[in-house]
Amino acid sequence: MATVRRFVRQFSSSCRVQKCIVGQLESLPHRIYPRYSPNGQDLYSLIWETPPRNVCVIKKPWNSAVRANTVEFIDFLSRQYPSVNVVVEPDVAEELEPDISALDHDVEIYTGNRALLPEKADLLVTLGGDGTILSAASLFANADVPPVLSFSMGTLGFLMPFDFKDAQKTFNSVYTSDGKVLNRMRLECETRYNHAYHVTTHAMNDLTIHRGMEPHLTRLDICVNDHFVTTAIADGITVATPTGSTAYSLSSGGSIVHPGVACILITPICPRSLSFRPLIFPASSKISLSVSDESRGRTAELSIDGLKKGTLSPGDRITVQSERGIDKGIWCVTPTDTDWVQRLNKLLGFNSVFGKFEDPA
Repeated sequence: MATVRRFVRQFSSSCRVQKCIVGQLESLPHRIYPRYSPNGQDLYSLIWETPPRNVCVIKKPWNSAVRANTVEFIDFLSRQYPSVNVVVEPDVAEELEPDISALDHDVEIYTGNRALLPEKADLLVTLGGDGTILSAASLFANADVPPVLSFSMGTLGFLMPFDFKDAQKTFNSVYTSDGKVLNRMRLECETRYNHAYHVTTHAMNDLTIHRGMEPHLTRLDICVNDHFVTTAIADGITVATPTGSTAYSLSSGGSIVHPGVACILITPICPRSLSFRPLIFPASSKISLSVSDESRGRTAELSIDGLKKGTLSPGDRITVQSERGIDKGIWCVTPTDTDWVQRLNKLLGFNSVFGKFEDPA
């Protein structure tokens, strides 16, 4: 029988006791998979044969404004959608407990081992910034990601199409199969360490190999579809998805690519040669990278979506390709097919002109 914790708060002798009831994630029913139907241009309709039951709420950690909005959203779900099971991470359950217990009715949330999320979560709801989406996606690093509904509360929010003030209306449209989604591809990254063992994970934004603390530039051998392309002598290399084209790759001089374009970007980070320009390959390409035996920097740091994953040495090899499968990638709820263009102009100030110079005298 599943263990249930009860956080109890008594406000006065005349008030009934309010409880934040915390159930175990393992007790929830198994995940429901939606269907994605083409809906013009790059968007799909998100269709549930059965309404989602387990909604996983991922929030930006230990932020007072985000915490208040998260409690408001959970309160809304518990009142308007009593059949929905709200799932949070263990540290979030601890953070939210005092605020949830202060509500005027009992609220039940579920938490437990994060490894169970891929088989339990029907829908992801994120509250925070772009990093919150990356954090949510990392919980499904080697599994299919549920549809993602994101509300902007971060600094940049290029991936966050909805304001929290529209949370109730937006959630209802998703719940009733009236939502539209955009598929963002993921990279499948396999790292082989000196032919001894290998590790496979997935990236929503990018994979980066960087010289780290090494004082010398690193030499990285690059092959595409088993054909040698070049040896990059640089601070490093980033291999990005179209989604990641507005992240580290953009800062390194890479192109901005619409998420509907199926491709993989290779962008050098501070290359020694000015003739080494960013490259864009078809999504069907298989890209291999390894630290050259001639590299003066004997190690390089590997990170995926901004999280350090290990250290590479000569003999280690990384193979990167797009995630395979019809329903693969990350399905992000979006309002319109023009949202990406609008956010490109709004957030990046794309092609903005400089203001007129004013003489302070």
